Amino acid sequence: MLRRWGWRQGGVVLLALVLVGGLAACGDDDGKGPGMATVRIHNDFDNPDLPRQPPWTICHAWYNGTYFDKVGWGETSEALEVRAGLGLVYMIAAWDDPTCSEAKMLPIASKIEEETLVGQERTITIGLTNHQGPCPPEGVQPIPEEAYEQVRSLWAQYTFKPYAERTENPQCLAD
Repeated sequence: MLRRWGWRQGGVVLLALVLVGGLAACGDDDGKGPGMATVRIHNDFDNPDLPRQPPWTICHAWYNGTYFDKVGWGETSEALEVRAGLGLVYMIAAWDDPTCSEAKMLPIASKIEEETLVGQERTITIGLTNHQGPCPPEGVQPIPEEAYEQVRSLWAQYTFKPYAERTENPQCLAD
């Protein structure tokens, strides 16, 4: 009796391992890791079809677990693998400063959650209509506290003020 139980238990374990292995392999034939997509970030603040072209340089960006390097005005980042899913693009951007000096940098985020699917290759466009910041022009909704604080936590080396004092960041006060 004990012998039959041991074989049956071993068979169940073997079957479970085969099933898990088969499920893990599903959707992975595109060469990317499981649950991954390929994303580029495009800095569209120079878009001539819009009423204004704010001179933001995206100094740092983070989307679904992946950090992106600087994306200049009108440029597109290199393609990087990210965890597929839904999320905001969190950024540090410099106003009218392609060198990204800290004196000109502020936390910003995409206005909407961006979605990527497993295996997808996608360019996320960030520009006048798809961003929010701590000191927007009058009549424009500011960045939500959760997004602002997430940016502060991702790049803690910068000394941005807490959310309640966000408009007192020196970068908001500059002319």
